[in-house]
Formats: sequence, C-alpha cells, structure tokens
Amino acid sequence: MFSTSLNPTASSALSLLGGTSRAVTDTASRVASGREVQKAADNAAYWSIATTMKSSNLSLSSAEDAQAFSAAIADTASVGMQAATDIMSEIQSKLILAKSPGVDKSVVNKEISQLKEQLNTVVDSSSFNGQNWLKTGAGETPKVQSMVGSVTSDKSGDVSINVIDFDKGKSTLVAKGNAADGVLTRTYSGITQSGAAYDYYLLNAGSTTPNGPGAKEIALSSTTTNEEIDGMISSMNSMMSRMIDGGAEIGSTSRRIASNTDFLQKLQDVTQTGIGRLVDANMGEEAARLSSQSARQQLQTIGLNITNASMGQSLALFL
Repeated sequence: MFSTSLNPTASSALSLLGGTSRAVTDTASRVASGREVQKAADNAAYWSIATTMKSSNLSLSSAEDAQAFSAAIADTASVGMQAATDIMSEIQSKLILAKSPGVDKSVVNKEISQLKEQLNTVVDSSSFNGQNWLKTGAGETPKVQSMVGSVTSDKSGDVSINVIDFDKGKSTLVAKGNAADGVLTRTYSGITQSGAAYDYYLLNAGSTTPNGPGAKEIALSSTTTNEEIDGMISSMNSMMSRMIDGGAEIGSTSRRIASNTDFLQKLQDVTQTGIGRLVDANMGEEAARLSSQSARQQLQTIGLNITNASMGQSLALFL
C-alpha cells in the first residue's frame, strides 16, 4: 500500500519563498539596468511617453551633427573671406602707391598679379567637403543654402525640420558661370571725381558668361594714367564694401548656427532628464529593497528546511 501526506506548512513556506525569489529577480534586474520601466507591461503610459521622447532626442542629436557640418562650412567661408579682404587691402594700397611720381608701374603690376594669384588660391581653398560659399563653378549660379537649424516633434512623434537659410549670392567672390555673379569677377562702372569714366573688374575667371566688351581687368602698365588708377581704386572700394557685407552675413549665420547648437545640446540634456524621471529606478531604494528581499529569501529558505526536517523526523517514527 502507498499513502501520501501533504504538509500544509511546507507548502505555504514554499509558496512564500517562490514569491520572494521572483521579487528578488525583478529588483536585481532594475538595479542592473537602472530602469524601473523597461517594457510596456511595467507601465504602459510612462513607457509610451519615454519611447516617444527617446525618438525626439535622437532627432535632436542628428540635427546637432548636421549643424556641426554647417558650422564647419560657415567657419571655413568666414576665414576665407577675411583672408581675401586682407589681400584686397594690399592690392588697393599698391594702386595708391602707383600714383606716386617716379614709381615703376610695371613692377607694381607684378606685385598685384602675385596678389591676384594668392586671392584665387584663398577662394579655391575656402571649401569644406566640397562646399564653397566664395565660389561657383561653371554652369552654377549662387543659390540659397538651406541648413538644418533644429527639429521639433508633436505629441504624435511627427518630426518637422526648421532650417537656416544663407544666400550665397552675398558671399560669392569668383563666379565661373556668369562673371556678374562674383564680387571680384563682375564689372564696376562709374565716373571718378576728376570726371573720368571707368568700367573695371579684378579677376578674370574665364567665366562662361564674361563681362561686357568694354570692361577692363584691373592691371597696370607704364602707360596707365592717374585717372585710370582712380577708376581702379573706385572699383576696389565698391568690391571691398560688398566683401565686408558678405563677411558680416557669413558671421551672422555662423553665430546663429552656434547659438542653435548650444540650444540643441541643452534641449537634449533636458529631454534626457525628463526620460530619466519617468523610467529610471531609484538606485538607493532599489538597493535597500534588494538587500531586504535577499534577507527574507534566506530566512524563508531556512524555515522551509526546518519544516522539511521536522516532517522527515515524524515519518521516521513509522518506519
């Protein structure tokens, strides 16, 4: 014959131990991950909000990367414009020097030619990853450059992009398409204070659409008159004025990009903090809870062992 005996005390102790073991596992998981809400089942509302905010934060991070690229382009253009302006000042000083009696204009012209070559080098070098705000290629026209400024998202998570626009027409110095699009390749016409008419440009870039037949490149020779030099200086003054405006436009855009970058960084920090408040576990409380649950688990294990031992001693009386 066989008989079975149920020990209700042992069964109850085993049930308690099982519940405590599951609680220890859950608490240990929260301590290890640092997250109180790890899946939708933990808290559907908080999980949904946190997931949407994480997606928004990722978009902000991408926008920050795009702005870093835009900032590099703007900074490169700013450095190039400053260098070009300095060279222009030197060319202008050479033209003024050429008006002095006894000066060999041919020698001065060689210096101006060297400065022109240096100017072309600066313009060509003011490029970042193929983007050059100081030059347009053949068949190109200066266009508005749109850069990522920031991103916003609604409660549904739909993302919209806000852009920063920069008009390259204000900064283009050399235009290989239409000479009139470049500050240094277009012609400047007028009449000097002495009454002499002028129509000059500084650089011949071999543009697809060149200047008119009456336009002359700024250059000196032994036969160049002071009235012609006055016209060249007047043209240089107009170029310098446009370059200063272009440099100011680049600087303003660069500052705006930098300001937006700082804002995006702060916004990401705030968003990350908000996510943490929803889903992060309180590590101090969780550590204390884990310690308490572990102690309870040990005591319940000891109690179950005592119960099983007592039952074994009782059964031994019938053997």
